[in-house]
Parts: sequence; structure tokens; C-alpha cells
Amino acid sequence: MKSDSKIYRFFFGQRGERYLPFGAMLLIFVPVLIGGLYFQNHKYNALSANPEHTSTVISDIVYIGNSGPIIHYNFTVNGVTYKGGMHANGFAVGDSIGVVYQKDNPENNMTVFEYYDGPSYGSGAIFVIAAIILALYRWRKINRKYNDSCPELDGSGRCSIYRTDKEYIFVTVYNVTASLPIKFLPIGCSNREFENTLMEIFHASLHGKYVELKNAELIKAMKQRSWRQLYQHSTCVLLKLDSRTLEILPTQKATDGKGFDWDYDRALSFDLDGASWKDIINSTRKLLEHHETDR
Repeated sequence: MKSDSKIYRFFFGQRGERYLPFGAMLLIFVPVLIGGLYFQNHKYNALSANPEHTSTVISDIVYIGNSGPIIHYNFTVNGVTYKGGMHANGFAVGDSIGVVYQKDNPENNMTVFEYYDGPSYGSGAIFVIAAIILALYRWRKINRKYNDSCPELDGSGRCSIYRTDKEYIFVTVYNVTASLPIKFLPIGCSNREFENTLMEIFHASLHGKYVELKNAELIKAMKQRSWRQLYQHSTCVLLKLDSRTLEILPTQKATDGKGFDWDYDRALSFDLDGASWKDIINSTRKLLEHHETDR
């Protein structure tokens, strides 16, 4: 299973995450819960098939955290002492209590209250319902963030992306002048990494402090030898966000060979209220791959 697939992220989270993903917790706790419910039902059925009644007194009451008091009792069958206990309120040490035990296995026992109430599945049912709701919420969140609905973006933002032989270079653009921050990603990065970096750049463009750089400073910050070399060995697209419309404007080699010209024939436009974010990322990367560079 690929690490950038929705199913992988649901169960195991993003590669490199340190916390235990929700899906992994489901894989651990749901089987444990089902096993516990099966054991409880099996224990009750065995007891009800061959029950014996007796009475005893509460020997001890223990309080553990906020879970309420746990009463403990002992009873003797054929000279052998057995123990039992349950969560219960309103009792004191020395109070009499009825006990039902399995005739051929007295270790399987419970109070008369538990026996006549039958096996309880209330807490298990609540857990399962809660797990289903949380699973649906997480699945919807993964779909929304990575593949389906576009993220909420306000205002107008700009981002230039250069693709060299080895990496993508994301450059924040304030109106028409490029500035910091600058981000780098390897060519083989996942769509999720591409999206996260693009969102960082857009956020900086929308909300960051503007710091203008001279051309020599900017090309140095981009870790390139010169603008001429960058133009000769890269492709570039400009992403322009205006309200809920995202335009992707690719470039082509300038006729004089000294830079880029806008390639309006291949420009794309997306309405973020109805577009797929996955399609936007794939289209952007495809436009950057459509090039002829001097190797």
C-alpha cells in the first residue's frame, strides 16, 4: 500500500508522524473490545447453564480513580475459597450479598445483580458507535484535505514554482515582486508534500511580512548560480489566487533566449468551490514537466 494513499493515511497517518494514528488505534482497540465482549458472553452462558447460589459478605471496597467503588467478596465451596468483585455503589464492608457461581467451575462467579441483569453490552456499543463516527470524520477530513475539496483560502495570493533537474523551488510572490520565504522539494516528492508546501507559500503571500529582495539576493536565496542558468535549465508556473479562483499560468522560453514568456495557451483556471485539489496539484506538476531544457 502506497504511503500517500488515502487508506494508508487513515490507518497509519503520514509517514514520519510520531503520534499513534487514529486508524492504528482502531486496529488495536476494536479487536480487544470484540474479544472482551465475546469472553463476557461466553462466561455468562457457561454460568447460566449450571448455576449455584450462595450468600456471603463484602470483604473490601476499593476506589480506583474516578471509576467508582469496587466491592470484593469471598465465598467457600467444598472447602475452597473463591474471590469475586464488581463495580457497585451504596455498599459497606460487612454487608450481605448474593453470589451466583458455576457449579463445576466456581471461579466463574458474579453477584446476583449482574446475573439477573444479563451480559452488558452498553459500554461496548457506545465505543463502537463512537469509533464509527470518528472514523467517518477522519475519512472525510482526509478526502477534503488531500483529494477532494479545496482548502479554505482567503484573499489574493501568488506563488512561483520552478522545476529544475533535481527539485521544485517554491517562491512567495507579493503582487509582482518575488520575496522570501522560499521552499525546496525533491522532484520525487508526494502530492501531499507538494500541497503542504504550496499552502505554506500561499499563506506567506497572504499574511506574511513583505521583504523585497534584489535580483542577486533572490537568486542566491534560491541556491542557483545565475538567473540565466535557471532559465536555461528549468520550467516555471505562476499560481494566482483571486478570491476562490485559482489560475495556473505556465511559461515558455523567451524568443531571445534570455528568460521566460507567459504561455497563455496552456493556462488553466479552477473554481475552488467545485474543483478537486488533487486535480490542481496534478495539473500543476504536469505543466512543470512539459518542457525542453538544455541538459
